[in-house]
Parts: sequence; C-alpha cells; structure tokens
Amino acid sequence: MHRPLYSQLVPSYELIEGRDWQGEIGLLNSVLREHKSKSVVDLGCGTGYHARALTKVGFKVTGIDISRDNIRFARIKAAEEGVEPHFVLGSYYDYRGRKVFDAALCLNWSIPVRDDELKRFLHNTLALLRPGGLLIFDFERISEIAWEDVGKPIVDSWDQGTQLIVRVSVGQMLTNVLYSRDVYVLYPKNSRQIVPDERSRYKAVRRSSVSVHVDRSCVRFFSIPEVRRLARRFGFKAIAYFVLPRKKYRRSYVVFKKGG
Repeated sequence: MHRPLYSQLVPSYELIEGRDWQGEIGLLNSVLREHKSKSVVDLGCGTGYHARALTKVGFKVTGIDISRDNIRFARIKAAEEGVEPHFVLGSYYDYRGRKVFDAALCLNWSIPVRDDELKRFLHNTLALLRPGGLLIFDFERISEIAWEDVGKPIVDSWDQGTQLIVRVSVGQMLTNVLYSRDVYVLYPKNSRQIVPDERSRYKAVRRSSVSVHVDRSCVRFFSIPEVRRLARRFGFKAIAYFVLPRKKYRRSYVVFKKGG
C-alpha cells in the first residue's frame, strides 16, 4: 500500500479525516443493537477507530485492511486503549472468517468504484454474513455534488502542536466519480529558522525538515435508486438510510440486509 494517507500519514489519519466519530459510533451502535448484531467485520478498517470504539461498547469486531501500516497502528492503539478487536491484514475481496458475521461495515467511502470490483466486493460480503446479516456503508449522493468546489483548490490545515499539516486538494468529476489530488505539507513548528545571507536566499532548499506527500483518491457517487438496484442485484435489501453532517457537506449511510 503506497498511498501516503495509508502509510506515512497513518499517525495523523484520524485527525485528518475530521469525521463526526462519536456521532457515527452512536449511529452504528443504535443500528447494530436494533438488529441484535453481536459480531461485526469492518471491511477496510483503516486505523481501526470503529473497531476499537465498537469493541468498547460490547461488540466482537474483526477489522480487515490491506495497509500493513494501518493494521500495525490499529493494533498499537487497541493495546493502548485496553481493548481487543481482531485485526487482519488482507483484502475485503477475498477475506473469509472461520464463522459468518452478524454485520459488516465499509466506511469512509471504501466501497469500490469500478463495477467489476463492486461486484466482487458485494459477492464476498454476502458470503461473510449470516442470513439476515447487515452491511452498513457510507456513500456520496449524486444529488449533493458540490459543483462549486469541483476544480477549485480546497485548503485544510491541522495544528498538532509541534507540527502543522496543510492539505491542498483539487477534484475533477468524470461521469459519477470524483478524482482528487491531495498535496500534504508537514511543517515542524519547532524547527530552527536561520536567516539566509544574500547568496543563499536565492538558492533552492536542498535539505529541509518540511515533508511533502502527494496522494490521490476517487469516490463514486450514487443515486438512491442505484443503491436499491445494487441491493437487489446482489442478494440484499436496502432497509434504512441515514445522514450525518460533514462540515458544510453531508455524509449518507445505507443499511443492507442479506436476503431482504
């Protein structure tokens, strides 16, 4: 896994994501308990926040991710927090547990973008679940594309005390997929600055404590009818939709039930 967000930037991932983590856990907790789900598999678990938080409130959680750095960080954080979710390095296209699960999660727009990969994902997820099991995932709605932001640089920053993280993102829409290029600049605030002399201040900086990482991502946008068709096509039924705020945007969630 070579994406900076899932390698060099892993320690800052949960800060950068800026999710309403507690609101999201509250939503998941409510849905899972309503359907009497006890065992949960988090497909594309990232740094393991959801797995750790749900374990704390009584669920038995397994987290799957293809990033070795994510899994390593998730295990360290779980140990620090005194919880024991099970983390596995692997792909959600072919992972199979020893037993089926009551529910599956796929969050932070980890749902595949291409149709062939989406098919593989849903087929494998169906096999991971018991009859009546749930799949909960978040998605972007076509009706809520922020066209005024597409193609414009969006700047965000996070102050970690000793380090400032700045991200500049530019997105492009092609059909129903948003492709984004993100440049992360990590600036150590306690670095010593030396006033350059007349010759050196015109020279390029060859060595610097500032690091720059270029990342890319893509997110597929769905309409509600399309989500419903996906459910029917792959052996699920869409039984509930939810929305949580995300800064000036909104994050949509759907609950699929195996077998409908």
